[in-house]
Amino acid sequence: MSRWCLLLVCWFAVCAGSTSTFADEPFGKPVLIEGTWTHSGPRSIIGSGADRTVTVKKVGDDWTITLVTTHYPSVREKDAKPREQREGPYPVHVDDQDLVFTREKGKVPARYTFLCAPERLIMPAIVQKKPGLWEYRYEYQSFRIKCEDDPFKTPVGKAQISGVRLGKGYHSYEEAPRSRFWPRARYLRFLERSDEGGQLFERFRLIFDDYGWPRYERLFETGERSTNDYEIPVYLSPRDGR
Repeated sequence: MSRWCLLLVCWFAVCAGSTSTFADEPFGKPVLIEGTWTHSGPRSIIGSGADRTVTVKKVGDDWTITLVTTHYPSVREKDAKPREQREGPYPVHVDDQDLVFTREKGKVPARYTFLCAPERLIMPAIVQKKPGLWEYRYEYQSFRIKCEDDPFKTPVGKAQISGVRLGKGYHSYEEAPRSRFWPRARYLRFLERSDEGGQLFERFRLIFDDYGWPRYERLFETGERSTNDYEIPVYLSPRDGR
């Protein structure tokens, strides 16, 4: 048995003993719900920044979406007041678990993968379309990951990874080390087998934690991790106290 096969067997032995009850059950679903949610964007050191509010309404059998961006001035802009930029309302519907709306007739519709619940909206989100298949779509940015088997049932196996030749991609579903300072989490790691020695090295991972949705991390050659390759903003409803 080759070294990379032995490594996979060892991983399977470690991972098979634990199962997940929260990773494959996100807090929301890709369905339309009436409500208003706000994402509070970061502020600069001098106070400037922006928040974005999404409102979804149903009138009869039709749904609409309205997007409002509130721009906050810096402390240097004396007497300046917050400025609102409103888009919509636009007709909106769900197609293949994507939220779809058209800003202008004749233009390409905007498509977002999303997860929606009364208290939170994630748009765009990394969505599990079916067992072993995750997709992310944000306007013109997207990616797709497919495992040959459901990784929540088969922790180690082959995967189709963008940019990796068929037969060279693998997945490994693992539990993160527990800590009193960090919430529990599990990693779905995506790896590529090298052509030289057959070793496996990580391309990126999806992180499942108590928030209930996967986050994306990519490993650099320096060992540092990128967490902002794909924007995943969380919008909270007023009832969440934000």
